[in-house]
Amino acid sequence: MSVCYRLFGAGLLASLAGCDNPQSTGELQRYLQATQAHPGTAIEPLPEMSAAHVFTYDALTLRNPFQAVSGRGAGGWQASLVGDELDGDRVRQFLEGFDLEQFEMVGTLSNDLETNVLLRANGVIHRLKVGDYLGRNNGQIVSVGTAQVEVFEVISDGRGGWLERSLTIPLKQQS
Repeated sequence: MSVCYRLFGAGLLASLAGCDNPQSTGELQRYLQATQAHPGTAIEPLPEMSAAHVFTYDALTLRNPFQAVSGRGAGGWQASLVGDELDGDRVRQFLEGFDLEQFEMVGTLSNDLETNVLLRANGVIHRLKVGDYLGRNNGQIVSVGTAQVEVFEVISDGRGGWLERSLTIPLKQQS
């Protein structure tokens, strides 16, 4: 085995010795001498770069145009003055990350004090009550019935005004 290593090492040294041939590097030496004899001009500085225009995308709060609007009591948007009362510092709840169209009512739970609605979104059932927030457009539950839940939404119209709508989510009969 050591004979193989010795032969391999000798072959490697012989091949590396061929890399240092002064005749093959002569052209490189002549180029370097010519370059050093004639110092070139200074490298020009890079041109000034102006800052790119920043674009803010404000349509994230609007309804997804590629999602069909179901025929379940969806009212149209109308002008509102309620938006002035919105609390912009309020911490958004988890269910405000979903579109209202994704929710389906699957039942209610009630006791002597309050009635809760069971809404399903993405296969998970959530227990909510009047006053809880849901949906991307500042939606808030305003009433819970045995057959439907009503949600009130308010969004900015982009011109300093507010739009509102009331949406009814009916009980899904077979869940």
